Amino acid sequence: MSSVPNGSPVGHGVQVVTLGSGKQHYQVDVEALRSILLRDDVRDRSVVVVSVAGAYRGGKSFILDFFLRYLNASRSSQQVGDWLGKEDQPLEGFHWRGGGDRDTTGIHLWSEPILTTLERTGEKVAVLLMDTQGTFDTESTIAENSTIFALSTLISSVQIYNLSGNIKEDDLQHLQLFTEYGRLACDGDGKAFQTLMFLVRDWMNDYEQAHGFAGGKELLDKRLESRSNQKPQLREVREHIRSCFDDVKCFLMPHPGLDVGRQTFNGSLKDLTEKFRLALLELVPSLFDPRKLSVKMINGDRVRAKDLLDYFQRYVDIFNSDEMPEAVTIFKATADACLNAAVREARELYESRMEQRCVRADVSVTRRALRDCHGQAMQAAIEQYDGKKKLGAPEDIVEHLNKLTKELEACLSLYTWNNDAKVRDTLANAKKAYEDTISGVCEVQAYLCLHPLDLKALNDEATSAALTQFDSGRDVAADEEDDERTGLMLTLDGLYEHLCNINAQNNRSAVMEAREQYVTSMKLRVDVAGTSSDLLASNHQKAANSAAEHFLNKRNRPSNYDEDEYMESLTEEMETCFLDFEKLNLNSNRMAMQVAEYKYNNYIASAWGPQTCCFHPRALANLHRDAKQAAVRQFLANRTDSENDDFGKKLEGILEDRYKELVRVNEFNNNQALEQAFTVYTTKMDKHSQPSLVSIFIAPFIVKLLAGLPLFHTKSRRAAISEFMSKRRGEDFGDDEYYDRLLSKMDAAYQNYRSPLLAIMRELGLPVDN
Repeated sequence: MSSVPNGSPVGHGVQVVTLGSGKQHYQVDVEALRSILLRDDVRDRSVVVVSVAGAYRGGKSFILDFFLRYLNASRSSQQVGDWLGKEDQPLEGFHWRGGGDRDTTGIHLWSEPILTTLERTGEKVAVLLMDTQGTFDTESTIAENSTIFALSTLISSVQIYNLSGNIKEDDLQHLQLFTEYGRLACDGDGKAFQTLMFLVRDWMNDYEQAHGFAGGKELLDKRLESRSNQKPQLREVREHIRSCFDDVKCFLMPHPGLDVGRQTFNGSLKDLTEKFRLALLELVPSLFDPRKLSVKMINGDRVRAKDLLDYFQRYVDIFNSDEMPEAVTIFKATADACLNAAVREARELYESRMEQRCVRADVSVTRRALRDCHGQAMQAAIEQYDGKKKLGAPEDIVEHLNKLTKELEACLSLYTWNNDAKVRDTLANAKKAYEDTISGVCEVQAYLCLHPLDLKALNDEATSAALTQFDSGRDVAADEEDDERTGLMLTLDGLYEHLCNINAQNNRSAVMEAREQYVTSMKLRVDVAGTSSDLLASNHQKAANSAAEHFLNKRNRPSNYDEDEYMESLTEEMETCFLDFEKLNLNSNRMAMQVAEYKYNNYIASAWGPQTCCFHPRALANLHRDAKQAAVRQFLANRTDSENDDFGKKLEGILEDRYKELVRVNEFNNNQALEQAFTVYTTKMDKHSQPSLVSIFIAPFIVKLLAGLPLFHTKSRRAAISEFMSKRRGEDFGDDEYYDRLLSKMDAAYQNYRSPLLAIMRELGLPVDN
């Protein structure tokens, strides 16, 4: 039980039924009732409704506030009897005041239902306290007083009829309307009302009947006694009061004391008499002790807080009719409310079954499961309605059943719409989980480029994430086929196929980009003049490695697979490009070697002169050395790898071969120059030393010729040497085989010229000087 030990009660009185004007004379404050009856901790609980009704200025609100003090006290205080509080503690709760004017109008409920547990069953129920407008004041009509009294009695599980001084015949007459209703209700099954308690205030005749329940029972038996000499109307009232209530009680309450009449009276215990206090200690626990609480029942069923809202509205609608309600009208209202409660309970059972299986937050089911669940829940709801004990005519029961059936059939469309919406959300979340997994790999570049097997692994990971997300939003039996899941997998397969196309395109683009980088790098590394094969191969390897690294950097994830079709494609394309660069380099080197060879030849030609010229072999060797150096400098002018330059070595071989050709030409030209010089010698010697046939026998001429022959030889020799040296280019060296051979040959020729002349002189007998 909620309690504030010996303290002020939590809450306030809330007017839920007001008196108006016009056709809607009685008005229900639905929002006020909702704030009390439909709160989450109360709406589904059974209710205990204790109402106090009676004449105005009879202390109804005053006694209700003692009820609140008990209900808000601790259980231990209730049990030991000190729940009345402190002596000087003012009485708080429902508004009350002394005086002669009315203070409460309409019907008021305490704003805070008090939860307590029934000791018999352990069920937690909500206790509601109801305060009503006083009857027969100077401002209300008899109809208004009767209606408020009737309404409070219909709603309450315990109706306290607050009377002053005694139970008078008029007091019993005021119950006649309700006994008529009770008589009609008894034609059904069960009594119309539960507990009626006559609370007789200010009982002065305690010498006849003692205060409390004992004296009250004596008085009640006396007042409700049916006697044969009574008028039929009076006897009928008494009989029906007994028959219409499950229990009828009476409590005789002493006067609280003279101090209550003072203007300053605030309800403190110190101003109350001891008898009044003792009476409170007997009365209040009899109503609110957890062992004695009376739960509100209609037609044998417990009434829940949310049902009570409907009963309030229906009863007030009846009382707003043009005439005071007949008993049958009140019965019809109760029957309608009962049938509506049965429909509501059946609908709530349907909703409960549907919520257990199909209406969990963010969780969807298959359409087949939804239809099956709907069918089972609807069958259970109809069975509950059919098995419910109901007031009402058969046609009304069938009408409400048909209404229930239509409502539940209509609910399927709503549940289907909600379920489909959750399916769409679940599919969207699953697809997002797939896309998030994919984009998590390429979130930096926003660009997908992976090894195909890495893409497949990523797709498997993303598909698993999507299906996990999807399954978390589904409630599907293991043996149940889930078409939505199958459709999702088909969608994911389509996304994967799309990703494969994008990935293939991006891999091809990356291959092209890497190849272009390779080509650009090779163009920068390969000189127009060419380079060595080793350097070209080294540059190729560097450019290929850089291009491969560039390609792999375009990948979102490093790959550990040995086979990579795109890397193989890049390698093949670079190898093809390298072949082209090899051809280009070969042509460049050929051109460079040709230029160097031209340099060599031009250098030789500029020193050689006419082709018939010749060199001393050592001079030719020096010329070759200088020309070769000039050619090699020309060749290596724009090259960086001179040490391992195979083309440079090839050029040197070419120049060496060229030198060998030059040596052969030079040898030939030297021999030619020697022969030409020797011819000059012999020509001159022939011209000066050849005798005629006439003079050959003239001795003086022969002597003279022989004496001048050395001079002719010297002149001719000088002319021959001059002729030979005119053919020579370059430096002269002492060890000149061709020059020496020329001299030897001329000396031998000279002897040949001299020998015939000496022979002639010997034949003529002339003296010969050897």
